[in-house]
Amino acid sequence: MNQSITLNLPNDLADFEWAKVMAVYETMDAWVAGQELPCWFGPLDSSRYLAASVEPSGLLLEGNLEPLVFRGWVTKLCAKLTLALGREVYDAEV
Repeated sequence: MNQSITLNLPNDLADFEWAKVMAVYETMDAWVAGQELPCWFGPLDSSRYLAASVEPSGLLLEGNLEPLVFRGWVTKLCAKLTLALGREVYDAEV
């Protein structure tokens, strides 16, 4: 099932902050290394995947996952990013 959420991370974070974001990405469950975009659960062309991209509106996470898996995974990512960056990370549309 297609899922997406935009998090409240601005696209103009400093390089050292993006390095922290990347470090968190790599600690998340189901990380898939070596992809064009940060991916988890599988590459973009697989039937089950999650990918991140930086957009003007914030950090977009989208993919094809079960709703409960998606919500739990995003909740964990937000908590880890909040700790790493020292700022609350959450759904930008809330």
